[in-house]
Amino acid sequence: MKIIFICSKSITFNTFLKSQADYLIKKGFEVEIACSDNENLDLKKNLNHKINFPNKILDLFNLIKYLEIFFQIKSLVKKNTSALFYIHTPVASHLFRIFTFFYRLKIIYFVHGFRFTSKTNILKSFFFKLIEKILSINTDIYITINNEDYNFARQNLSRNNLCYKINGVGLDLILKNKKKKDHNKINISKVLVIAAYKKEKGYFEILKVAETLKSKKIHIDCYGYGNYYKFSSIKVKKKLKNISFKEFDLNLKKKIKKYDILLHLSKREGLPVSVMQSLMNGLPVICYNIRGNNDLIKDKFNGFFIKTYKDVSSLISFLNLEKLFFLKIKRNAARSINKNFMKENVNKNIYKIIKHFTTYF
Repeated sequence: MKIIFICSKSITFNTFLKSQADYLIKKGFEVEIACSDNENLDLKKNLNHKINFPNKILDLFNLIKYLEIFFQIKSLVKKNTSALFYIHTPVASHLFRIFTFFYRLKIIYFVHGFRFTSKTNILKSFFFKLIEKILSINTDIYITINNEDYNFARQNLSRNNLCYKINGVGLDLILKNKKKKDHNKINISKVLVIAAYKKEKGYFEILKVAETLKSKKIHIDCYGYGNYYKFSSIKVKKKLKNISFKEFDLNLKKKIKKYDILLHLSKREGLPVSVMQSLMNGLPVICYNIRGNNDLIKDKFNGFFIKTYKDVSSLISFLNLEKLFFLKIKRNAARSINKNFMKENVNKNIYKIIKHFTTYF
């Protein structure tokens, strides 16, 4: 059977979904991908498709853009009526289901994170919940990755939907070498940030944290996708030498262990890979108590929930004084991520869901 992955950009597929596609191919499925920049996909041996999903804010107000997307989706669906459409990312998932609303297609929505959370303001939350409620009519299966999204999907969407929860997109298994790997370093001097360079990922607050840490010989390294110019310009303006902005490094997962703690000030998450990778490497996490984070972090056990960015500086100072307490947190962090979070197990669970669906429905 043919499975067509639908996502906004190739970077989503290459970073988070390629492992799933490879596994499904090994299991006998024919896999194709549709996104806005299919020429950049890492899986090039398959017949891939171009759908120019909006990638800029101005595109969201461009009627011609929507017409182009409509005809691209219509052409794709017309040629693949018997395929299973495996949709990802909010914009792509919304537009695909809207433009195929009156088709009878097999659709699985992998929810990396609904556009609403328990922290979203009432009007915005109502709007996006209503949209998802309507689009659930054109969705067969929801695969969610955190408790909040799973509970919403199970309790509030179409009764015909099947809902599942898995442990994210999967992590690469890192074999731990006890001789080289040491969680006994108990001084915080290098802080790690891994997040796309977007306002909602907390970068303006991270810059303010850097300002409060200027005199403490603590450096913050930021890695992410996108343009960091506006954040770097603030750094230059305020003469902050203790924070660096870098492009995302594909080898970053091997460098994580060189850092002491992860600073994660994102306002909205699904199940953050950066948090899971950091925990696996023995890095406690400083973050907000939001969806996704609270699936992974237990306050004062393997990380710390803060109410405001202003708490970060004093917390780090406290941890540098209470070294035995910090050592305990680090060891708890390293034990927090088990084999159920690894790609092999996540891929097996996804395969079971798809196999069951394609066999019996």
